[in-house]
Amino acid sequence: MGGDPSNAAVWSGADVYIGGDTATIPVAGAAFDNTWDLVGLLNGDDGFSEDMSLDKSDFYAWGGILVATTRRNFKLTRTFTAYEDNKTVFDLWYPGHDVTFDVDGTYEGDILVPDLQAKFKIAFETNSGGVIKRVVSKNYAQVDERGTNKEGENDIASRAFTVAIYPDSGGGLFYTYRGPAATGP
Repeated sequence: MGGDPSNAAVWSGADVYIGGDTATIPVAGAAFDNTWDLVGLLNGDDGFSEDMSLDKSDFYAWGGILVATTRRNFKLTRTFTAYEDNKTVFDLWYPGHDVTFDVDGTYEGDILVPDLQAKFKIAFETNSGGVIKRVVSKNYAQVDERGTNKEGENDIASRAFTVAIYPDSGGGLFYTYRGPAATGP
């Protein structure tokens, strides 16, 4: 048998963190600091999906011989579905809202037309057996698509998000880490 089964993973837990433009990226398994907020419970069956899209053009010489292919307009998105009805989820769904949240889950205020240009940092973390895997946006992200806000008698309320990840000036998309979570301060 070729390969290493320890490199394959079924993750038992996951989190999505949202941070402001100046949020500190935790390195080497360090904990997320107070510049980050948790989205909360996530749909584990949906998991995290990542999609890379681009435009491709093939160029052929006479006789149908492929001569060159160009690729441009690269875009990377990640998707997740949130189950909680909390401030962090509201900030993603209705950025710029005028709703205040109490610690007991009570909220009140005005929902405004969303700021569709709202920018934030985002981090995806999976964990299992003391091992974590993270990808943290190096630059910023924006909600690319808001899926269905579903509330019903037979289903748990949920909000589906597709987030576009924007590269930094050096082309960096993510800081990534896979290994043990750091212990202590």
